[in-house]
Amino acid sequence: MKTIAMATGSAVAAALLATAVPAVADTVLNVAFVQDIRGTQPGVDRDGQTDTVQMHVVEGLVAYATDFSVKPMLAESIEESEDGLTYTFPLRHGVTFHNGAEMTAEEVKWSWDRYMDPATNWRCRSYFSGEDGPEVTAMEVVDPYTVRFTLASPSATFLGNLARFDCGSTAVLHPDSVDAEGNWVAPVGTGPFTFGDIRPGQYVELLKFPDYVSRTDEPDGYAGAKEALVDRVRFNILPEAAVKKTAFLAGDLDISTIDPSDIDEIEAAPGNVVQTVQTAVWDAILINTRDPLLSDKRIRKAIALSIDPEQMVAVVTEGKGSPNPSPVPPMSAFYGETEAKGIGYDPEQAKALLEEAGYDGAPITILTNRRAGGYFERALVAQAMMAEVGLNAQLETMEWGTQLDKYVTGDYQMQSFAYSTRLDPALSFEMITGDHPRKVFRTPEAMELVEQAMTVSEPAKRQAIIDQLHEAFLEEVPAISVNHRVMFYAMKDHVSGFRGWGAAKEIYWNVGLAE
Repeated sequence: MKTIAMATGSAVAAALLATAVPAVADTVLNVAFVQDIRGTQPGVDRDGQTDTVQMHVVEGLVAYATDFSVKPMLAESIEESEDGLTYTFPLRHGVTFHNGAEMTAEEVKWSWDRYMDPATNWRCRSYFSGEDGPEVTAMEVVDPYTVRFTLASPSATFLGNLARFDCGSTAVLHPDSVDAEGNWVAPVGTGPFTFGDIRPGQYVELLKFPDYVSRTDEPDGYAGAKEALVDRVRFNILPEAAVKKTAFLAGDLDISTIDPSDIDEIEAAPGNVVQTVQTAVWDAILINTRDPLLSDKRIRKAIALSIDPEQMVAVVTEGKGSPNPSPVPPMSAFYGETEAKGIGYDPEQAKALLEEAGYDGAPITILTNRRAGGYFERALVAQAMMAEVGLNAQLETMEWGTQLDKYVTGDYQMQSFAYSTRLDPALSFEMITGDHPRKVFRTPEAMELVEQAMTVSEPAKRQAIIDQLHEAFLEEVPAISVNHRVMFYAMKDHVSGFRGWGAAKEIYWNVGLAE
């Protein structure tokens, strides 16, 4: 597991909470969390779970709404020029950082310059530098409450990239987030909560920021009005599904994700409610196309043909989910007949391809873990199905942080993996496409199509590009799309305001506890 760049929980609290800690914390919302956060630096020390916590503390100019559209957040509005090359953001007045300072255009500029400094290692720099999308040629302060971005060419994904969860929503931070030498300390953001105590292996705690300045429009995903209705949110680190269930039934948790096999037991107990939410989290089995054995497309296709997605999803979700052969989520406006077509389940064709490729029984290792979300179960089913056609699949189970590090460096053959929500179809393919070691879809055709999809905004033309990407995905088999995850949340009936959404990001502002 990567060392969290935050020293100790008390150090973070000291850096953040000089003006933010309530004198007495009365109400605590206890929720289940499957792992420690990887750090406190948005878009840098992260994974999907870490993003969920960080996004309660920081905010960006724009944010994703419930319907996956992009709306203003710290910006008052979004002004796009007719040629698509200039985006101007008038800022909201009176927004307060956690250290008491008012947010102005200067902090937006400081944050942007820091993100674009290669030394920051911001995950999303390439989307704005011209490497993986149009270049931002200028970012300027127009006046104390206005900033302007200029692009080298039009972009269909500029706003979406700014709002991305894995980019930390391109959070606006105060310079007090770093020390005098520019080293990261802790996020001094504008969100409704601040970081409190962080105890690795036990919990991460967020504290209500009493001076939070909310938008006045309706709550809407990560956009709209936000109000911290509890003094603390405690993310309790409980990796094992059985432990989470026991803690919930004992009354130690107010909200928890649960496995589908536990729904009946939990609903039968008084005072419990279960929510079912179709999300855009993509569950997949990655195939490293640079591996000497798996670089043979015939073997990759044989692996895909050996797996029955209907049966795999039925086993993992207790019959409550549906397979999806595409990285594009089924709720996307760009999910059509083409995206619904899969490679098929054909064990005999798989055997024929293996014979043609001269496969001699060499072992193929599938990395997996036992965290909630069906990773291990998918790997186990894949191993059994691959064995039926003569593929020698072996499982290697490890801690999630170790597996994630191997994903980033490309040090694996196959992985049972999942991608956090991508709410634009171009980004659904971009997350696996390119030359980076973590990318598995590496053909020049795919990279060119992704570049087009990130530039072209006209719907019909964009749909045609997404269709071509899906067809190329099936042809090259860099991964096996299993499904977009259905999530189940157990809640105590004294919880009010909690709503799961397709982004699969739990939101704990506007969530309260009855007396």
